[in-house]
Amino acid sequence: MGRLSKHKHNITSLRNQALFIFDQSAAHASLGPDALKAFEMNKGNGGKQCWQWDTVIPFSNPVTKHQGKIQKMTLPDGCAKGLQMILKEHGFDLTDIKKAKCSSVCPFENERCCMAHLLSKQDNFAKQPSMLEKLITESDHYCIFLPKFHCKLNPIEMYWGWCKYHYRQLPKKTFQDAKDAAFKYLSACPTDVIRHFINRAWRFMSAY
Repeated sequence: MGRLSKHKHNITSLRNQALFIFDQSAAHASLGPDALKAFEMNKGNGGKQCWQWDTVIPFSNPVTKHQGKIQKMTLPDGCAKGLQMILKEHGFDLTDIKKAKCSSVCPFENERCCMAHLLSKQDNFAKQPSMLEKLITESDHYCIFLPKFHCKLNPIEMYWGWCKYHYRQLPKKTFQDAKDAAFKYLSACPTDVIRHFINRAWRFMSAY
């Protein structure tokens, strides 16, 4: 979160519309503090649970009459809603689900093992944008997250290789020297070299 906020001004102040390309990592997929997180909710309303943004019941919801409706995550008095109320407002029958959360790990094959698991599988929870994607798209830019595939098909891996190679050529006597060298070479890769990496990745894709 802290590192992202440092670059927020650089992203929001760009004059032209940009396309950002990222590889897959846990950091890039991080959700914001007010994102929808079913496993951080209580069974009932109120109590110690984080405030979460309002959402829209997805069109994949099994109860047609609720599809597309605004889903408020708080009561009129500002109290956070619990799992039970949110699921009922989605139209789910909870007579067979008693547990708010499983004590250990939820079974993969059973989405109705607990309330948190059932809610987490709904599209508005499962497919919400990451903190990084939200920042970029809200600034009217585009972003792409590359799927996990072989490094030959990922130009970002080639860029990392270029940076690491040049970083290792530079003698470093102190930890500060190492940090300075890392920052230097992360910004040193020429644009035409990056273009070559992208074209090389496209040629590998064509060959496959």
